[in-house]
Amino acid sequence: MRKNYHSGLAGIAAMALILMALPGPAAARILCQGNFQISKYGPIATPYCEEEQIARVAQGYGWKVTAQEVHSNPLKKVYVCQVLGYDSRLKGSCAGYGPDSYGPVH
Repeated sequence: MRKNYHSGLAGIAAMALILMALPGPAAARILCQGNFQISKYGPIATPYCEEEQIARVAQGYGWKVTAQEVHSNPLKKVYVCQVLGYDSRLKGSCAGYGPDSYGPVH
């Protein structure tokens, strides 16, 4: 029985070493270029990258907004798009919320 106990511990230790050697979540990070996610098949338009772009443009104007805020708070996205939606970098990201989406006022 004692021999099985030690071989079991050795197996657990070996498994722990293997798991530590595997790449972590940083290797699975989404890479964005503008509104597009870069994949092995080419650029793909994704809402995640569009929201990242919204945050980057807002930060460029000096706004203190993070990408996480835009991801988790839809009203933050709408507000930024309504105010900064005239910027050409946000045309795809803010398609339904930009100032040019509103009809003429009569």
